[in-house]
Amino acid sequence: MLRVALSDIIPKLLDTAAKIGASGSSNEANTKVLLIEPILASLGWDPLDLDAVEREVKVFDGTFLDYALKVEGHARVYVEAKALGENLDDNKFVAQTVNYANNDGVLWCVLTNGLSIKVYKTNEPVAMDRKLLFEVDLSNESESVGDKAKLLRFISREAVEDGSLDHFGERMFTDGRVRKALGELAGDPPTAWLEALAAKLGAPAVPVDGLKRSLARILDAPASTEGSVDGTAYDATPQPGPPSPPKGHEYAVDHHLGNKSALIKEMFDEVNSFATSLGGDVTRRVRKQYVGYFRGKRSFVTMELQQQRAVICLSLDPTTVQPWNDEVLRDMRNRGHFGMGDTEYSLRTVDQLDEVKVLIRAAYESRA
Repeated sequence: MLRVALSDIIPKLLDTAAKIGASGSSNEANTKVLLIEPILASLGWDPLDLDAVEREVKVFDGTFLDYALKVEGHARVYVEAKALGENLDDNKFVAQTVNYANNDGVLWCVLTNGLSIKVYKTNEPVAMDRKLLFEVDLSNESESVGDKAKLLRFISREAVEDGSLDHFGERMFTDGRVRKALGELAGDPPTAWLEALAAKLGAPAVPVDGLKRSLARILDAPASTEGSVDGTAYDATPQPGPPSPPKGHEYAVDHHLGNKSALIKEMFDEVNSFATSLGGDVTRRVRKQYVGYFRGKRSFVTMELQQQRAVICLSLDPTTVQPWNDEVLRDMRNRGHFGMGDTEYSLRTVDQLDEVKVLIRAAYESRA
């Protein structure tokens, strides 16, 4: 089968999906042939090559899976298809897909209805809905065709064969688990940690309570004492510095992270750790629509987490941001939006983190 570039095929798939919907023929069979198989082919998985794609694969409980994507005779990715328009957030669909793969020792699986594509890592020791690595919605007009294609290439035949998908998954899941474990340790740091840290810092010495508070901020420690702000543990004794956010206005961080993919969570963790480490005068406030970071009483960056990107609003004058990149930056001075700041940055991949951190630091410094 002739391989068509992803960026070329996505607009055609949207047209096909519209025709299927208008004709009332959005059943699973049409979805597979007209939408899913062209996607597989564009990713290097030729549906006509039995060595690459096996249909109707018998799985552990005697039922059948739609596709097994194979490398050197071994299934590396399972694909479960649903009809166009089916809600892929249905827990039974997620459990079915992940369990099929996990029970057969297949590390990766995909759940798709032809337009929405969700990629799961089956062996992660987390709840079913937290095994989601990333998702792509081909119908989402806020995302460019290039951004959609870039993420989908992680499930291409080349990415599976050369280990790119495995490495990407390791960064998203393993780094998140390590960061969480460090955060839990920071809530009640071992004496050896504090001694090693104090020795590394040298003079002037930082009091133990100061080290604990700093660790809790930088590693986003869970609340473990009676006093806490935004889930960050601290000594209940009043400390000098900016006031805490008003009571009754805070949400748990999980309000924003609960149904997000590992990719979105990793980007949040990176931005959160960086923003809170910029200075001792930084506080974090978790609001309904966004997470905000303040220098003293002044916001310098807010973050709104969507399903496929993090919207970063920066307290920067758009006319001073150089170089300006229309693909990721927007002037928000005359636009309504959640969060605070006149410059918006669309964070979609971990490759952008270095760039956005430069802007966050500039926004922090502008609030001196």
